[in-house]
Amino acid sequence: MLEHPVTTTNKNILFFIIFFLLNLQNKTFAVETKKIIEKENLIKNIDKIKIIAEETPIRSFFEEPGNDKKNDKKENKDQKSPENATPTISTTQKIVGSEIDIVSRIFNKLKIPFEIEIVHWTEMLPKMISGEADMAIGIEKNSKFDKYVNFTRTPTYTKNYSFYGLSSQLKDTFVMSFEDAVAHNYSVGILIGFSYPKVFWEAYPFENKQLNSHLFEGKNIRDNIIKLKERKIDLLIADRERTNIILKKIGADETIFQYKNILYWKEFFLVFSKKLKKEKYEMLKAKIDRELYKMTESEEINEINESWIKKGT
Repeated sequence: MLEHPVTTTNKNILFFIIFFLLNLQNKTFAVETKKIIEKENLIKNIDKIKIIAEETPIRSFFEEPGNDKKNDKKENKDQKSPENATPTISTTQKIVGSEIDIVSRIFNKLKIPFEIEIVHWTEMLPKMISGEADMAIGIEKNSKFDKYVNFTRTPTYTKNYSFYGLSSQLKDTFVMSFEDAVAHNYSVGILIGFSYPKVFWEAYPFENKQLNSHLFEGKNIRDNIIKLKERKIDLLIADRERTNIILKKIGADETIFQYKNILYWKEFFLVFSKKLKKEKYEMLKAKIDRELYKMTESEEINEINESWIKKGT
């Protein structure tokens, strides 16, 4: 069977198509390159990013140079500062903590200028609403901040809460829900001034405006561990991230058992003020989200948080 010869006309058409496609590809490449250059220039020309944080043990706090007692070993991580306890700043104080570490690594890698300031918790929201601060550290979703900020996709710090009990009392069950604990009439150790979610208070509602009779308050996790060992309470509720490290440190990880199920969790995010200019916000969020994702996948964020938890317990 004879093949059809390629005519001069067909050759010209073929060359024209190839030329057209190459030209289109070059134009597309040029446009994309221009966009990349514009974004890089935006980063280079960006003003210093103002970041604020509440003084919080483990995550963001002041440290005196040469002071080995990181955080004075405060256990109650979620307890709010009294309204009159405004943080004092001296020229010798340095801001440290797990979330400070994470944010600093990201901004230094991206070569974006930034400054971090510790402010009183009552100042956090007003500064984000007004745009006086560009970003804030350690904010939970479904809070009063939601209307005024945009959240990163990935949290910088997560707490998973479970019940703990004595290993000697453990029978066949490795799971303990709120319903199970209430049904067994178990007493539960909690922390004074600690912030508990709705699901907790639904299980343990106030009785005649008084704390539920199943609940007993301790000043910190170690205090509740002692109460549990002395059988003054049947269970304690605490976050796994700190509690398991404390149990191991004091040699109680074999006598006290962590139930496998998670009762609830808390996630803390970096947030952007909605007062940020659109171009600035979109560029920052895209780059920070990407870095947080990579740090999470590589376990870098977990390693940073764990190292600071160990220092603070």
